[in-house]
Amino acid sequence: MGKKKEDNPTGTPFPDVNMPPMDQYGFDPNQQQAYGQYPYYPPQQAQPYPQQQAGQMQGSMPMPPQPDQSLSNEKIGEIVEAVVQEKWKSVEAELAKTTEWKDEFHAKLSEMSQRIDDLKGNIDNLQKAVLGKVSEYDENLKGVGTEILAMEKVFSKVLPTLTDSINKLQRFSDNPALIKKKV
Repeated sequence: MGKKKEDNPTGTPFPDVNMPPMDQYGFDPNQQQAYGQYPYYPPQQAQPYPQQQAGQMQGSMPMPPQPDQSLSNEKIGEIVEAVVQEKWKSVEAELAKTTEWKDEFHAKLSEMSQRIDDLKGNIDNLQKAVLGKVSEYDENLKGVGTEILAMEKVFSKVLPTLTDSINKLQRFSDNPALIKKKV
């Protein structure tokens, strides 16, 4: 960097690069318009830094502030610490939201787990009650079966006598003269 800024008429960091003059929008005013209002320029390989390019654009863009070289390490540390604390507060807020959501989720999950356990208990009780009714019904059917067998035995003993009596009544009803004789 042996040359001074006065020796570099283009104001670019690379004094040997010849750049065409540019208007306030960064276009060559001598170039014919190809598309729209301004001509198309292919990208250049070496672009000057924004601070230096701003100087070329005749002051249309303000220069970014240069860092103050007189800042001490303590001030820089304080600034960094303040920025980190500010970012950390936003991270803590997001973590608090996430933690709150997690706690709500766990509470709902525990509640659902308890409900499922209650439903299992209700189903088990219902199953036991149904099995109890079925076994009671089975015992009642066995009792009815036993009573039917007892009725069958009674009928088997009474039926021949009943049949004989019915036959006698039939004969008497067919022949009414027999009823008068026997009386």
